[in-house]
Amino acid sequence: MKRILVFALLGVLLVAAFGSVQAQDDATLVLWHSKQQAEGDALLAILDYCMEANPGLVVEQVYTPDNTLRDSFQAAAGAGEGPDVIITANDNAGVFSNAGLIAPVVLSEETLANASDAAWGTFQVGGEQYGVPFSAKTLAFFYNRDLVPDAPATWADVLAISEELAQDGITGLAFQPGTFHSAGFLHALGGSWLTPEYNANFEAGTPGGDAMVAFLTWYQDLFNMAQDPASGVVFDGASPNPGFQTGTVAMVYDGIWNLAQFESDLGDSLGVSIMPALDNGNVPSMWAQADGFMLNAKDAGNAAKEEAFATFANCVTGVDAQTLAATEGGLLPVNPAVTLENPNLQVFAEQLALGTPFPNVAELGQFWAAIDNARSQVEGGADPAEVTAELQTTVQTGIDNLRAQ
Repeated sequence: MKRILVFALLGVLLVAAFGSVQAQDDATLVLWHSKQQAEGDALLAILDYCMEANPGLVVEQVYTPDNTLRDSFQAAAGAGEGPDVIITANDNAGVFSNAGLIAPVVLSEETLANASDAAWGTFQVGGEQYGVPFSAKTLAFFYNRDLVPDAPATWADVLAISEELAQDGITGLAFQPGTFHSAGFLHALGGSWLTPEYNANFEAGTPGGDAMVAFLTWYQDLFNMAQDPASGVVFDGASPNPGFQTGTVAMVYDGIWNLAQFESDLGDSLGVSIMPALDNGNVPSMWAQADGFMLNAKDAGNAAKEEAFATFANCVTGVDAQTLAATEGGLLPVNPAVTLENPNLQVFAEQLALGTPFPNVAELGQFWAAIDNARSQVEGGADPAEVTAELQTTVQTGIDNLRAQ
């Protein structure tokens, strides 16, 4: 993993900000990453591909353990040093950009067309693009074909199937109640955690407040249903779900990180589909996350480095490189034009395109415990409207205090 890969780049289309590519001195990009095993092999294969496709650029890849990558980059970039490029999770984009450690990037229309809006959105902070998505993560719906032959199209179907299976002593649905997992249902009901100004979006009498009341009401109804064994529904936050793995649970929804395990457990009996639609016809828009490449702020204004990064961005989001990511690393590509041999991976790609980009802002930290508490309150029978009003106050006060620091 520590070998140096050299690949280069001759005339290519630059980002729009630079116009036509002109002959320039070769630029070396040093890349820090923590990819190992299949993901590491995929990254190296992609770099090899980009070397052949784009002579002229030199990239030196340096492996850094995952548990030290972020801290090492923050220390180095904070001193105006470190790598030119780092590949890491998108939720670091907000931290890095707020600290002035990474530079915003301007990309060509050709490059932007390579990935879905949801994928690009994972690396946006304050309306600016701070990274290039490489591989994506989201959640989708899993079902056991031996118990549920056809994918349920609607949430009403899920509940009806669960009730039917309960008559045979089988749990139909193990519902993931966690704040992260269940956010997609709020999105499908027209809500969101944050306003465009990054404030709490639960104010009474606003669309955001109404949506949160609707979500907590829906959640409360489902929780109450799960208290009746005849419903075939249980609340179970285990991930991966042991009952689903052994065939005593028919349906779950969970992340792509459990796909390989479920494929191993269930084999051909595993079914994967996009999330079943709610009664309003909307498919839950699950959080869309990504790993991607970010440019060290020390390279801002360095035309050769920015040009090299722009070309690299176009390469790694293209169909050929993204196909390598899928076939060599089992990764979910961000380019929707990639043809995936694994139909289960294809479903996740379709769900990703419907996703909500995970916000890269410090204000997000004020939501987790507060929403956990709101869910707990409605589970205990509290009025969803009252809980929503309290939630708005709690979260907004936390945000205000954060900004006052």
